[in-house]
Amino acid sequence: MTEESPGQELLDAEPEDLSAAGQTPSLAERIEQEQKERRLRAEIIDVGQSWYGGSSYTAERGAALYGAGRDLIQYFGAEEEAVHTQPLSAAELAEIRACLLTTPSQHELAAHLASAPVVLLRGESHSGRWTAAVCALLEHGLTCSHLVARDPKKIRARDLRPGHGYVMRVDDVSWPRHPQAVIDQLSAVARESGAAIVALVPGSCAVTKCVVTHVAPAAGDIVRQWLAHLVPGIEPQLDDLREALDEHVVGCRPWQAVNTAVQLSDGLRRGRRLADMIADLPYTALAGLPESLKQSEPALSRHFLISSAVLYGLPEAIVSEAALALAYRIRQDEQRDPADEEEQGLPVWERLSEWIEHPTLDATRTHRGGEGQRIELRPGMADRLLTTIWEQLPGVRPALYDWLTDLVADDDWRVQLKAAHAVGKLATSDFDVIDKRFFTPWSEDAGQAKVLAWAVESAALADADVAALVRRRLKTWTTGSYAQRISAALAYGSSVGVRHVKEALEALHTVAAGAVWWETCDGVARSVAEIYTSETAAKVLGALARWVGGEHPGERLSAALAFVRLATAEQEDESHPPLWRHEPVSDLGLLWFNALDLGLSATHGRRRFRPYTPSAWTLMARWAERAASEPVIGAVVHEVIRRTTVRVRPSWLFHLHLWHRRGSITADQFTHYLRLVKEGRSCP
Repeated sequence: MTEESPGQELLDAEPEDLSAAGQTPSLAERIEQEQKERRLRAEIIDVGQSWYGGSSYTAERGAALYGAGRDLIQYFGAEEEAVHTQPLSAAELAEIRACLLTTPSQHELAAHLASAPVVLLRGESHSGRWTAAVCALLEHGLTCSHLVARDPKKIRARDLRPGHGYVMRVDDVSWPRHPQAVIDQLSAVARESGAAIVALVPGSCAVTKCVVTHVAPAAGDIVRQWLAHLVPGIEPQLDDLREALDEHVVGCRPWQAVNTAVQLSDGLRRGRRLADMIADLPYTALAGLPESLKQSEPALSRHFLISSAVLYGLPEAIVSEAALALAYRIRQDEQRDPADEEEQGLPVWERLSEWIEHPTLDATRTHRGGEGQRIELRPGMADRLLTTIWEQLPGVRPALYDWLTDLVADDDWRVQLKAAHAVGKLATSDFDVIDKRFFTPWSEDAGQAKVLAWAVESAALADADVAALVRRRLKTWTTGSYAQRISAALAYGSSVGVRHVKEALEALHTVAAGAVWWETCDGVARSVAEIYTSETAAKVLGALARWVGGEHPGERLSAALAFVRLATAEQEDESHPPLWRHEPVSDLGLLWFNALDLGLSATHGRRRFRPYTPSAWTLMARWAERAASEPVIGAVVHEVIRRTTVRVRPSWLFHLHLWHRRGSITADQFTHYLRLVKEGRSCP
């Protein structure tokens, strides 16, 4: 690097003399837009996971630590290892005992464990298998732990402990073609270690030896048991509403029943009546959806329903316009009699009130003028309505895919984001189809990178199995074409990156180190800021500090763009994990210096480049102002100024005089900082 061009040797940017340069949004404008998108993403997740105004996930400034929705899928903070065990906490065990509903399959499983060290529990995902397995192991007095193995054949006796019982989830992807051989190996390992293993296998698993078929409890019983645990004293109301509850949870799967109990408890804490909430449960409406889709009047109501399932929460005019576009596409795909020369037009005289009468929809007036009504889904519908429609109407799917493709190209970014999330939800119904139709083509088009990131986030949040498939795609894209690398970089800035922060940072570093365009670095920086939470802060800032010392200019630029985003968010959101808490101080000094350095313009040959991070100097002014009364921040500012080089010295002198004149820093600070600047490093 040189004083003339620090860090831009290989990175192209908009030279100042190009008229197109002004068309690129500034960093401050990009950060503002990212915050808007983050809020809408959080709102979509909130509507899907919290039916009655509560919040079943934790989001720090939008970089979300998404909950598992109480579906008994376990996520661990540790990075994936070949074999990983995690003991159940006391709180988990207490909750299991309090909410347990014993079943015949649980007793059968416990009986098998008396004579076999490895038993398979066969059944659907999210059906309560995990709880039944834990309870069966507890019956034998074993200490229960999770057992996670990417390849069951890699489990060894040293991975297990005597007197422990392990529950291992073995999905379709990792289960081998000849599972009996693996079962025999696991049995030998379990006997040698003095442990027991219950493997949760899919219903399609063809093993017949040492296998129990899981039978789930009734949905109504699950809701009552969990709600009694979550809201002590609610039992009399539950007894009075027993028949209504059983009627309204018909078709509800066990994990959905648990989630329903959580949602009802949230609503009760907010003053909602239990009877009203039960009447609003989505399962009855979803069960009746196939019949309502057969109705042909009003003709456009079905199109409006599909549009609402995608664009809920947006103004009615947007939802209606999209519904008409969908109707036009479906009409184009319908087979028509060639002899029919007269093209029948759309029924334009149908009333909106007829469309909104569907039991899954609602309309609310906004508090802002000029927006009219907003179309909302009834509680619990956001994550279910579109996939149910997809399952019931296979003939509409081609037109639906084309319509969603149009929506993600809409001029309104809100429509783009909503449509992308809808595509992600559909991936839970058939990942291969959606991957081929959307994910793979989008990964080959850099212009679709943001849309793809939104879609895979939605898919990963909706289903743990799909999340594993998404991660495999991202790992492949990280070392692929330019379009695939930028797609992977943006996609890691989501729940995928938060849950697997080490993997995300390594992938983002790979992309940054190979960057030749500043847009790539900006995408990396955006994702780094998204995965910065109280739990990941130390890892994120430590990684950025290492990037500053990297050999490639893309590492420095990505670190600077990410750090400015973090410093900006800290100023605007009190819940943001404070940067000043990070240790060592030298990391913060290095990151600040890098951002300030790249906040100045530079030249490369005859070309002059605008500063990449000019707002860094404004942000540093606020830190310098706080330094007089906050010693920790004072130490950081001291460390930053101590690193002054010939290149940044004039800018430091200018800003110190400016801040002193404005009263932002004291006279003592001004004198001290001037001395540090003049004593700074003589190197470029």
